[in-house]
Formats: sequence, structure tokens, C-alpha cells
Amino acid sequence: MIESIARRRPHRAQPTPSHAVRVVPHSDPRIVAGGNRSGPNGESGPEGREPSHAAQGEPRDQMLTSDLGPGGTTILRGPALPTWIRTATGETLVELLERAVARSADKVALVMRDGDAVERWTYRELAERTGRVASTLERLGVGPGVRVATWAPNDPWLVAAYFAIWQLGAVVVPLDLRMTPDVAARIGRAAGASLLLAGTSISVEEAESLEVPVVRVTSEILDPAGSGDAVPSHTAGGPSTDRGAGGAVTRDTLAEILFTSGTTSDPKGVMITHGQMIHNARIITLTAGGLRRERALALIPLSHAYGQMVPLFYGLISGSQATYLAAMTPARLIDALQRDQITAVTVVPQFLELIMARIEGEARRQGSLDRLRRGRSLALRLHLPLLVRRRLFGDVLRGLGGHLETLSCGGSRLPEELQLAWESIGIRVVQGYGATECAAIAGHTRQHRRPGTVGPPFADVEITIAPDGELLARGPNMTDGYWNRPRETAEMLAAGWVHTGDAATIDRHGEVVILGRTRDRIALPNGLKVYPQDVEDALLEGDAIRAAVVLEGAPGQLAAVIVPADHGTTDESIDAAVQVANGILAPHQRVRRWRRWPDSDFPRTHTFKVRREQVAGWYLGEVRRTGEGGGAARDRETG
Repeated sequence: MIESIARRRPHRAQPTPSHAVRVVPHSDPRIVAGGNRSGPNGESGPEGREPSHAAQGEPRDQMLTSDLGPGGTTILRGPALPTWIRTATGETLVELLERAVARSADKVALVMRDGDAVERWTYRELAERTGRVASTLERLGVGPGVRVATWAPNDPWLVAAYFAIWQLGAVVVPLDLRMTPDVAARIGRAAGASLLLAGTSISVEEAESLEVPVVRVTSEILDPAGSGDAVPSHTAGGPSTDRGAGGAVTRDTLAEILFTSGTTSDPKGVMITHGQMIHNARIITLTAGGLRRERALALIPLSHAYGQMVPLFYGLISGSQATYLAAMTPARLIDALQRDQITAVTVVPQFLELIMARIEGEARRQGSLDRLRRGRSLALRLHLPLLVRRRLFGDVLRGLGGHLETLSCGGSRLPEELQLAWESIGIRVVQGYGATECAAIAGHTRQHRRPGTVGPPFADVEITIAPDGELLARGPNMTDGYWNRPRETAEMLAAGWVHTGDAATIDRHGEVVILGRTRDRIALPNGLKVYPQDVEDALLEGDAIRAAVVLEGAPGQLAAVIVPADHGTTDESIDAAVQVANGILAPHQRVRRWRRWPDSDFPRTHTFKVRREQVAGWYLGEVRRTGEGGGAARDRETG
């Protein structure tokens, strides 16, 4: 592990004092900043150089307002939106596509790779096919307010279906591919879906579990005309804002219902309007520094808000190309990186962990792991520019296609050392933070990326820390509430703020530091509190432990469920790793007992977050069954 990380301590940044008026982020030597300028319509500068903030109309400072949030806490407000981004997006998703086609009609918008088969759609073709899909859906009764469930993998035809639904004033209800049929059926019933668009990977039995008509997401079904002969004249050139009997689609038209708790018997659906989604798209575009054309690889499902914002909406706004894969194997991934000369990938932190582990595993096989780690540490200590880092690690980058420059990361917490590991080899890691109820709250930009934080609030977004430590947010992208759930809506939007469920502080730079989920916070009998993520981060510092979940095993004592680095990892190696972690943790944070998880990884959500309740339930069940707490890490009380 790089030297600068080995000395890290799991302490938390201090909250910003409430009497402060303005916060200007301080310089951090690990952040790459400065470089050539580019306007909102310009390309990025030479590889490894960063555009200036001054050219983007995006100030780096945020205002701590004189307004006070709930409990008298200070409100931190992001910068104002520049005018050009409003013009670029329009006010609805229908307008977003129209304007994207007007700017980039003959450029490639979407690429689909299925084995050796490749399909490419231009912006014009996307618009034309969207219009024909809308005609098909309209004949099936889809119109204003109708809820259409989608259960399909990423595919250009799914993109066309989304925009066709929005064009008709209808509502998308995305289902995750890994949902079980009973969960999908519960969500379909809760949303009142009238139709299901199902991918070919969804079996007949699974599709029929929703008990609504099923339409397959294929060109033969969605676009039977193909040539466009059957398309009404007012849609032949692309989407129309006045299609159907319901009148114009506006920014207040409901666009999507995203369900947040599909594993429960009573899921909640977050209502998101066109205007709220547009604001999210504007925010993401600003983090890139303007309309920078890219070649992106889309790995996040379109059923997730993050997979829609990046790279789809941002890609359309910027005239970029997005590649989808039918099979997510390492071989197919590397092939796409090389063949499509991918410059940006949208990922979750676990993906970064897996790929970095493969890089280090290959270096270990070649006997060059120590040299790789020394080089990364040197790049960080000397604050080498990205261009120099990319030359230094050219062999590594060529293994990733040779063109990859940016990783957009979200969906769960990004460990500081993981971000620095990628930054050290010359690849930007741009982190974003949000909740389904307010999808884009805070984040880094490509010009400003401080590890250990999730960045300042985004444009026109306000945040504050409640007296109990919970992060609250509000802005133009804030949901209007849960579908048909007035009581839960009132709780979530109490006092006009989205209650994120995350505990956080604001550091002295005006950036948000996430401490963990408020529901996961452990209150010890002595009154001290422990955020499990702090302890888990310390456990993962070494090479013996790949994943960990920390919980209160006995009153006042922490226990850990551990996934070893590999099957050959011994109990002694795990014990040693726990002892090292305990040596840098405060006494009340130290792990007293641990137990191996029986599988190769923890159960995870569709965004790869660990299902902590399942892990904790397993551990407590094992303790009851065996009458003891598992392997004991030798207590090493320090400090």
C-alpha cells in the first residue's frame, strides 16, 4: 500500500463552524488542478492537463448562507447554474434528446457489443427509432401518466424505449435484472404498471409474474416498421413535445418511479419529474467542465438513476458515444476498452477494487508488484502531473485500452486509498454522492478531486447537517415524494429537506465527509459511537482481508465478519491484520472477535452495496448456534 495511505488514521474531519460566511477550498497537493482553458463547448486540453474553473462559469467556492436549517444549523449552498447549460438541455428529457440530435445528428451516440457483433446508432437514428417505438407503444395504449415497467439489460433499444415513454408523457418504472420475480411483481403492483417491456433474458414465467401485457425489447417488436413508413409525419424527424392527447410534456410531468427497497414486502417508489432529472443531468455536465465529447463505457444498469445520468444523459448533452455490453466478462470489457478507444467509464467502487486487484495480481505474477507500488507512491509524493503519471504507467494503461482517462464513481462509498491508487497511475476518479430521493447532492469535478470527501454541494443544491448528524439536502432535483405513500413522504421531506439517512460532517474546505448510515451507527454502552465504515476501512488496509462488516457482537464489544483475500488466507494472517487495524483505531473502535464469511463475497444490492442486515443476521445466528463468537483476534489495547 502506498506510503501516504499507510499513515492514514481513521479520524473524521471537523465540522465547519456555523459562524463562517464563505468557504474557499484549500489547495491539496494530491489534487490535479490548473492547466489549459476550455469553454463550455470546447474539448478537454492535452492529456493530463485540466481545464480551468474560470472558463466554465463554475466557481470553486460555496456560500455558507446566513440562513439556518433545522435545529439552527448553517446551510451550505452550491454555485448557481450558468445560462449555457440550461440552453443545452432544455427543460424536459424530450427536449434534451431533441437538442442533442440538433447538435450531433450524424455522430455515433450508442454502440452495442454482443460478442463479435457490433451495432452503432447515430443521434439521428436514435431519434427516428424513438419516434417509431413511441408509435408502437401508443398503439398499445401507452399515454400520459401510464406506468410502464422495464425489465431488461442495457441496450440501445431500451434507451429508445425510455425516451419513447417520456415522449408520450408516460412513466418509466425500472426493474433491476437481479430482482426475483416476486419482488418485481410487488413493485409492478405498487406502481400500477399497465405494461412490461422485458428483455429476452427474462423468462416467460418471470415476465408473466407481473400479470400485465408483455412486450419484448427487440427491434422486431418495438420497431416493426423499421423503415419509418408507419410513423406519423409529426414524429418522423424525432421526438415531439406535443404527442398524444395529454398535451405537452413539461418539467413537472412525472418521468420515472424508482423503487428503493425492492427487498422488502412493501417497497417505496421515488417519484422523479422531467425537471428533476434534467437538473441532475445539468449537474453532471458541469462536473465534466462543459460539453466534452467522450467515448464512454456504460457499466451501470439503466434501471439505476446513476446509470441514466452518466453516461446516458451527460453523453447526449455532450455529443459523446456510449458503449453497452451484452456480456460483462473481463475479456469483453478489455475488448471494448481497446476497440472503442474508451476514454471514460462509469463504475461503482467495487468494480475499481476488482480491476485494481487484477492489475496488482498480474504485477505479482510478473514479480513487479513492489515496483508498481513504489511507483504509485512516488507519483503521489512528487505530485506528478497526470500526463507524467500516464507515461510512467504506460504498460498498465495499455492493458486498459490505452485511452482511459476518467472514472466516474458513485453508488456507494469510495475508499480514499482506492481513489489515490487510480489517480497515482494517471486516471482521474470523479466521485459523486446522492440518494434516490435527490440523485445528485455533492461531488467532485474533473478539476477538483480531494480524496476522503464526496466534494461540495452541486449547483443550486443546498445541504445542512441536522443536530443528530444526519445530512439533509434540498434543490431543484429533490423528489416530490414516494408514490402513494403520504406518511413516508412527510417523514422523508420533513421541514422541506430530503433526509438522506447518512451521517456526515462538512470539513474546513466546505466539502462533505460521509461518516456512514445513521441506521448503522453503533451506540456503545459507555455513550461513545462507532461508525462501522471507519473500522472496516482500517481492516482493509492490509492484504489479508478483502471485505468486512463490523457490528456490535456483544454489549460494548465490536465483532467483524470477514471475507479473506483468497481461499489460502490463514486465520493467523487475518488475526495479524486485525491487530494492525486495532493498533491505529481508538480503543472503543477495536475489533474483539471475528468470523469468516462462508462464501467468496457478501450478498450485495444491484449497486454492489453490502446487505449488512443479512450479514449481521448470519453472524448472530452462528453465535447462537455455536455459543461463542468465532475466531478471536488477540486484544492489543493501545493508547
